[in-house]
Amino acid sequence: MNPNSFSILGYLSVLLWLAVPVLWLLRRRFSLPCWLTLALALASFALAKLNSATHVERIQVKQAEQNVNQLDIVAAKRKAVEQARGGEVADIRFAEDGDDDFIDKAGMEDADKKYLDSIDESSEPAWKGKKKKRGESEQESGDLDDELGGKEAISGLKSDAIPIEDTRPPIFMSEPHKELAGRLDHLNLNASFYAILLGIIIFIVDYLTRANFYSRALYPLPLPAAWRNAFTPMPASFHRPNPPRRSIEQELAWLARSGDVFIHFTKDSSALPNSLPRLGKSTKNIDLFYVDSDRISDELIFESLWYGRSCFTVDSLDRINQLFGSIYFQLEQRRVARARSKFNVYLIWDIDQELHEDDIAAFESLARPAGFSLFICNKSIS
Repeated sequence: MNPNSFSILGYLSVLLWLAVPVLWLLRRRFSLPCWLTLALALASFALAKLNSATHVERIQVKQAEQNVNQLDIVAAKRKAVEQARGGEVADIRFAEDGDDDFIDKAGMEDADKKYLDSIDESSEPAWKGKKKKRGESEQESGDLDDELGGKEAISGLKSDAIPIEDTRPPIFMSEPHKELAGRLDHLNLNASFYAILLGIIIFIVDYLTRANFYSRALYPLPLPAAWRNAFTPMPASFHRPNPPRRSIEQELAWLARSGDVFIHFTKDSSALPNSLPRLGKSTKNIDLFYVDSDRISDELIFESLWYGRSCFTVDSLDRINQLFGSIYFQLEQRRVARARSKFNVYLIWDIDQELHEDDIAAFESLARPAGFSLFICNKSIS
């Protein structure tokens, strides 16, 4: 392989798309951002395009080798003629004989003379023919310039719209090396394109894997809960860290944007809004109802959570204890039927009342198969 087959940009593009599968294999050892592989793949494809347009396209076959090949062909033809008509070759060379007078044409038949003349005409190098044509075209263009009034008269016709040819010198190499450079360039472009596809897959998989992790989750999107749970099952219970990533209002907005539903057990719900957006700032809002009395039954609250219709907030301690016991009973009924909600349902415990470890363990046994989770916002556990 000729080292001039690629420029420095081409070699960098190869290193970048090779790094994409390597980072995928090392994803469990190092905590890398999921967008890194996709960024490397895009950079690799851009560099491969630049290398192809600015370097590989400039590669040309050495003209000297072409001339040598043509001279070899002519010599081979002459040798064939000498072997075929050895008796007609002049044994005596005179001072006035030219290079082409190696066969005595006197006495040859007309057909043989025409054949020999065709060989002599074809032996003219290709560059001479090109030079003649170029001289004729320049002469014709000169005549046209004179008719238009000379070069000074037509100089104003030049425009920026006319494409400017690349003035950089070409890169000369042998024909086999040129063909190899073209194949390697095609391979590099395809590999960098497939690296982009792999980077997109890695990004999606990593996003869904992080979605159910409180500390590692990225920007929430209203994707189906089954997709996220397929990569990382939702925990039956988890504690809010100290310090938390977000305020409690932001926690509720995060869950709503993720497409999940919740019931918020809190001391004060006066600062909460009446609805939360699921996409953007005001698109596909989900209602947040305030439960202040028995006007909303426990069964209605549970069914609304089960089917992802609404979210609720409760700030009465008696109503909280009643609702928690009712939800526990409904989950026992769902376990008998082996039913599971299509949504992730969160019970947000944001009050000072202590939770016993036995109660948490009992709730986890019912919540995990049903798609429920207990989100504990305090550290008071007895």
